[in-house]
Amino acid sequence: MTLILLLVSSTSCQSQDKNDPISLNYIAQTRGFQLAIQLENNLLEVSKNNVTHQIELTNNQLSEIIDIVKKIDFDAIESNISIDDLAVDKAIKGEFELTLNGKIYSFEFDHNNAPESIQELLNKLQSFDLSEE
Repeated sequence: MTLILLLVSSTSCQSQDKNDPISLNYIAQTRGFQLAIQLENNLLEVSKNNVTHQIELTNNQLSEIIDIVKKIDFDAIESNISIDDLAVDKAIKGEFELTLNGKIYSFEFDHNNAPESIQELLNKLQSFDLSEE
């Protein structure tokens, strides 16, 4: 009886770790350019200049994303957008929001100068879109 309880408990914890709810929204836009990436658990939507692709991620792909997210030190990231650069279209404003395990992380930064760890995550998400074409 105890063994069965331990197995059920162990399996339940492992499943919970894989099923951590994740939600990500990223929007970068200026005149003539628009990129939107939305992830809701395993459903990914990437829109580039109004061409939208929807992808259902496999468990392995979602695990890759979760692994990348868990390596990011969100406390060390700061918003780095300059109002002056936005005013003259020198920068593309990127708005990033991630919800993981009920905690929300939100930043604004220059799309072309995103923090390295965030850029790695965005590149990975976009690579799934490329593999669908």
